[in-house]
Amino acid sequence: MMTRISFVLVLCVLSLACGCGSRSGLGDAKKGMAAFKDGRTEKAIAHFTAATERITNSPELYYHLGLAHLAEGSLGPAQAAFQAALDLEPAEGEANILGALGQVAYHQKAYTNALFTLQQAFAVAPDDATRVRVLTVMGVVETCCQNYSLAHLYYLRALKLDYQYAPAHYNLAILYQDQFDLLEEARDVFEMFVRIADKKSKHYDLADKRLARLRARLAQTSARTSQGNATRAGTLIQEAIIANNAKQFPKAIKAYKDALVADPRARAAAYGLGMLYRQQGMNADALSAFKNAIEINPTLQENYSLAAELALQLRQPAEASKILTKAIARSPYNPETIRLMSQAAHAEALIPEAIAYGEFYLSLVPRSNPDRAPFEKWVQTLKKR
Repeated sequence: MMTRISFVLVLCVLSLACGCGSRSGLGDAKKGMAAFKDGRTEKAIAHFTAATERITNSPELYYHLGLAHLAEGSLGPAQAAFQAALDLEPAEGEANILGALGQVAYHQKAYTNALFTLQQAFAVAPDDATRVRVLTVMGVVETCCQNYSLAHLYYLRALKLDYQYAPAHYNLAILYQDQFDLLEEARDVFEMFVRIADKKSKHYDLADKRLARLRARLAQTSARTSQGNATRAGTLIQEAIIANNAKQFPKAIKAYKDALVADPRARAAAYGLGMLYRQQGMNADALSAFKNAIEINPTLQENYSLAAELALQLRQPAEASKILTKAIARSPYNPETIRLMSQAAHAEALIPEAIAYGEFYLSLVPRSNPDRAPFEKWVQTLKKR
């Protein structure tokens, strides 16, 4: 599984501007760069190592030596080279060096250290392009830690900065399919990936095969969906509305249920039944009705919010989180569902997730929003725990 989700590209080549050193050292550095760009990493390592014997004050040189070692899978030498680059206090490229150290820690399965280093890289990132790469690697690391909700958020934050960043789409689609069982959402993200990714990439072939299987599976599910009597359901829905207005609530409930028997895809009946149960204080029944409404009409965000609020009232925060995960997959930057996810995580005692989603909510709402200040105060109290 690890090989399927590790499509990340946090590292980038820096301009190699060596400081004082002999001509032979500079010559080795240039030969090393040429070999590295050609994919001849063993030759690159030899030239870069020779260059470091004469040029000792170039963080770029040590950074590229680390990249070459990392490409060879030599994690110890790569880590040593990246640390040497960082110790030279580079004027530029600090985020890339920290990101490289974070990726080494990830390959070493030192996930806590990887996240700490990547957070440092994000804090000093000079531009959105660097932030997108770092956020994507953080998502991969959180996936390895089975912190899927945090991984989800990191991928979405990356795509908010650059919707064309293919690795974030690939890893997000894998997350939706393998961890959340959100097949339609996984299909949609894979479709976006194959549109923007390099067709020569091995990940393109993997994604294309997954996409074909998802399409076939979803087509079978759609074919099995029963076709109801929409006309009969429409008549019953009207009866339910009339009964509800007359405060004949049991009659209205029965009419809505009969409408769903007549046509299991009657979205108005599912929504109306949920609202009626909610008005009557029958929260468990209302939650079931809204979950059914979500299955029938997965595009209406109100169904998710109502269902999640009911789940929280029923002290079912895990159920609320499951509902909200699907909602966020459908509409990633809806402040209401992000806020509810923060509250659901808090109810599950998942404080890092509550803070992360809380901060993301604050980034989505304007300061003029009257609900913002008290919510920000609540997030700050979580940070002090």
